[in-house]
Amino acid sequence: MSSPSSVPARPGPGRHARFLCSRFGKRLTQEQNPGRMARMHMSALLMVALLAAPAQPLTWKVTGADVTFEMSAKDLRALRDGKEVFGLQSRQADFLSNFKAEEGTNTFGWEGSQSLKVLSVVGPWVSYENSDSGFTGGAHPYASTSYVTEDVTKPKGAFSLLSVFPEKDVVAALKADRFIRKHIHDEAAFKDARTVDALMQSLEPGEDCVGFDSGGLESVKRSVAFHHIEGNKVAVRISFGYAAEACRGRSFVVGVLLTISAELRPALKRAARREEGFLMKDAKAVKAPSVHFTWESPEPKQE
Repeated sequence: MSSPSSVPARPGPGRHARFLCSRFGKRLTQEQNPGRMARMHMSALLMVALLAAPAQPLTWKVTGADVTFEMSAKDLRALRDGKEVFGLQSRQADFLSNFKAEEGTNTFGWEGSQSLKVLSVVGPWVSYENSDSGFTGGAHPYASTSYVTEDVTKPKGAFSLLSVFPEKDVVAALKADRFIRKHIHDEAAFKDARTVDALMQSLEPGEDCVGFDSGGLESVKRSVAFHHIEGNKVAVRISFGYAAEACRGRSFVVGVLLTISAELRPALKRAARREEGFLMKDAKAVKAPSVHFTWESPEPKQE
């Protein structure tokens, strides 16, 4: 019985042949699906355009006020009837005006910087941290850091925490703070204080060099930011400055809880939900803007 004859297997395509088949197959696919390739090309171009396009500012209108905010990574602007009433970038001109000296003044060695960082926005109230430092002659350089709250619907300096919350509530909250109690100078005056001014006068700078009796009342009124909500209360941060020139640049932040009135609650709730503004605890999450300006005196001309 004869054994079946074996037929040798036909050799497959070599590496070069497989490569050509692969290239040829892709070419056929491309030729057979020109629409698909065009769509892929357009999608790629669209993605590049989106990545290259600048991000549009976040915009919101304040309920019950003729104010519109525009917030981007580099600016926060408040507009009324299309006119800017608050801005960060627009403050550079004012910053530079501080270094205009009379003709003939030797400004060699002068320098300055200013940083503005938005902390919270509640209704028409913008709270930000302002830091200044530099040297413009005299015996010493200057440096300060403080919080500032502005009501963009009113003249600068018109906002007051004591117009938002009863003064007795603010006094009670400050009296309960551990940092405040650490600086009691006159126990009897501290206990009897019924106003913020009287309370500040009962305190001493201490080793920290806190400026309670020099600008403390103004700090409580305007150097504030709204941090978060706890039940029916809002956490407010109050920034105090330094008491003596030897302590320049220092700042101290005290936190108090104040009961939210029915009138204030809607604006705070909208800020907490980031519908209109935001609270201080969310400033990083919303990428709250900040700016930094610097100036240095020009080099003296060579004769």
